[in-house]
Amino acid sequence: MGIPPGVSAAAAAEGLGEPLIEAVVRRAPRLLGGRPVHLYEEGFVLVRGARVRRWADVTHWRSTVDVHIKVADERHDIAWYTLGHRHRLRFGDGTEQGFLLDEWQIEVGAADQERPESRRIRFVVDHVRQRVADAQVPALLDRIEAGRQVTFGPLTADAHGVFVPGGRPVHRWADLREPCLDIDVPDWPVPSSWWLRPRDARFSLRGKDGHGDPHRTEVPAWEVVNWCALVTLWKRLRAR
Repeated sequence: MGIPPGVSAAAAAEGLGEPLIEAVVRRAPRLLGGRPVHLYEEGFVLVRGARVRRWADVTHWRSTVDVHIKVADERHDIAWYTLGHRHRLRFGDGTEQGFLLDEWQIEVGAADQERPESRRIRFVVDHVRQRVADAQVPALLDRIEAGRQVTFGPLTADAHGVFVPGGRPVHRWADLREPCLDIDVPDWPVPSSWWLRPRDARFSLRGKDGHGDPHRTEVPAWEVVNWCALVTLWKRLRAR
């Protein structure tokens, strides 16, 4: 499907750069259909009304990966899984916008023959996350350097490290490995019935506790607001 002329004109007028991919606006990940939204290097355009929004204007960003299993032949226990990249963005004016990018179905236990479209989807997702984070981190650094705290949903950070609710210290910046997204990908020996419910990705913090022992904290990725900004903040602080 080509890009509607009105969308292209709006993107060019706002200087959004090159088009990346078409996503879909949908009420829930597992529903079919939905309105298209065209993603660009610097923002996106909704087909309806050709409304333009920029990544740099995002104030709150949520992102996760939903794993869904589809059983095609219960007798032979053959199953496929899909990876749904789910996003919800809030802008400075209070408006919100969500979109989804679904990777192609992959057979559980099959040889890894990744489709080029899946690699493209992950490239776009990484680009959007990083573009939003790069716009947010300077202000976050200013707050931390001024001795204040910044929040990422259930996580809080200051000049010393990252905390969980209740103020308990989890990880000092110096001991923290790069925070990352953990996704449960199905394994063939695991019965497909175990995978019938959606699996949300987790945001993982790994480091050492006060005694120097390995310590790990996991939080549902959807709950961690602006988690890519937290990762970028960790990189900036570590580089100093």
